[in-house]
Amino acid sequence: MLLMEIIKRKLHERDMAIRTPAPDDKIVNPLACVDCYKTVAEKRAKYNSAVDNKVCAVSVSGENIRLGTTGAKFNDVEFIGGLWRVQQPFDSEITHVRDCDFVLGEKLPHQEHTKFDFFRAYRVGINCYGRYVSENRNGYDYIVAEYKTSRGTYRSYGKTIADARAFLAISIYDAYQDVIDAENVRAK
Repeated sequence: MLLMEIIKRKLHERDMAIRTPAPDDKIVNPLACVDCYKTVAEKRAKYNSAVDNKVCAVSVSGENIRLGTTGAKFNDVEFIGGLWRVQQPFDSEITHVRDCDFVLGEKLPHQEHTKFDFFRAYRVGINCYGRYVSENRNGYDYIVAEYKTSRGTYRSYGKTIADARAFLAISIYDAYQDVIDAENVRAK
């Protein structure tokens, strides 16, 4: 009898742990159903209800994993397209460049008078299972050009080094237009 009480108490503690909000709770995929929840608290309420109803989440491989179990905890899933979906882990560092997200690859051994650094770059996409990196036959999608100044680090991207350089030069001109204009006035 004592053993049954211990088992019941442990099961209750486990169930409460599954349902209890944690400080690191978050919405991990921006594609999550905005009609269903807009805040972490709303997601928690929907998740807890689904746990109570023994709902499963679908993985990218098509496997069904019961919510609340390993692999389908709160921060592992999102409700997208009418289903709870297991989000793929994405551990690569994302660099935001001109409204796009990239994972920077190796620095290219390309030097020129601009002193820009160039990197192979992989575009980050997002679908109902989370973020992913797209790769083509060349092993990378884009080139990212980078230049560090006292006003910050500037980056731009293109399909080629020439494209990346040109877009970066425009960004730097925009940032330093006041300095350039002041120098032009002095030169006259």
